[in-house]
Amino acid sequence: MHETQENQPPGTLFRNAKLFDGVHGALQVGMTVLVAGNRIKRITCETPPVPDGFHEIDCRGHVLMPGLINSHYHMAGALPISLFYSASPKDYRVFRYARALEMTLMQGVTTVRDVGGNDWGVVRAAEEGLIPAPRIFASGALISQTGGHFDFRPGNMTPERSEHAGDLIVVSDGMALLADGPDAVRRAARECLRQGATQIKIASSGGVASLSDPIHSIQFSPEEVRAAVQAARDWDTYVATHVYTAEAAIRAIGNGVMSLEHANLMTEEAVKLGVEHGVWWSPQTMIYLHPSEELNAAQKVKLKVVVEGMENTFALFQKHDAKVLFGTDCIGNMAVQHLEFTYRSRFFSSLEILRQATANGGQALRMSGRLYPCPGDLGVIREGAMADILVVKDNPLEDVTILSDYEAQLLLIMKDGGIYKDILP
Repeated sequence: MHETQENQPPGTLFRNAKLFDGVHGALQVGMTVLVAGNRIKRITCETPPVPDGFHEIDCRGHVLMPGLINSHYHMAGALPISLFYSASPKDYRVFRYARALEMTLMQGVTTVRDVGGNDWGVVRAAEEGLIPAPRIFASGALISQTGGHFDFRPGNMTPERSEHAGDLIVVSDGMALLADGPDAVRRAARECLRQGATQIKIASSGGVASLSDPIHSIQFSPEEVRAAVQAARDWDTYVATHVYTAEAAIRAIGNGVMSLEHANLMTEEAVKLGVEHGVWWSPQTMIYLHPSEELNAAQKVKLKVVVEGMENTFALFQKHDAKVLFGTDCIGNMAVQHLEFTYRSRFFSSLEILRQATANGGQALRMSGRLYPCPGDLGVIREGAMADILVVKDNPLEDVTILSDYEAQLLLIMKDGGIYKDILP
């Protein structure tokens, strides 16, 4: 159910809730949360009268918590991996993206940071409420060097057959931009910002799914990284990067990148440097431990390499109190992205995972500075925050894996003050 603008009440009063605010590890019992418009107006242990016209919801002692934030999401992940390397009709892709976004919202994810390859028409449709979708912080095109992680061209494609736009090569109908040299990288970042990006995404090392680059390759020179970072800073925002190896991470951190995506193969030196610079680490688990069946033999070899480093990296994150985000990075297997909670629980506690998926995600999104589109905070239940709210049947602080069973566990989903699901008895 989604209440349209025409029939949506001016606000909602939640009563009799056990409150997880996104930060603290103890539930507050018997709480009332008042939502006015799309903001949380009041939180109290009292039972105030219901304002005229407001919708009243009895949580019946269930857990009320912030909507989830997926900090590493690709709407393009709705496509099979094979379609990343071959042309597919744009209108077909749009339908798959819209369907995936609705599915993501119904899994309790009320905000996504799309870290590259998004369709701007779909972003606009979501912003205007034309499709049910999470709030989207979009990066625009993935920016890669030639032969880098986002160079989706077949190995036998010559430069002459590529689609050029000045000093840039446009790949997969704008899903990625190939840029070599600081000037080209700067232009690519500015193109993304011009189209509406709230942050910039580059690649700093090889990847599993990409066809041409080994995992150990270090991508973009220090000068190229600084060009992207300066272009982002000029718009009061930041750069996130795809990275697996410590060597590539050290280069990225040292040149101003603030969000490290994946980062499976870290060393103590790299993690300590990142902590000193205040960067955010955005790892995933499910895509490595429950990989897509589409991976070919070469991709499976690379997958094995990055899986072997995960446990050590996560131990380093915990040892050095690194700032960690929650994300899925599902490509070709988005239907199982909700299993991230189950696989991640092998490495982190329930409270750690919940913070990663709520308050931490909201803090990281604030790095978008004056491009941050919301009047309030995300990922927390506090007065003035955005009204992104879940009511959960059982207690995820005791066992976060219940969120993988989203159909049964999510009794209510609210995004931006609007209710998208309500099966409370």
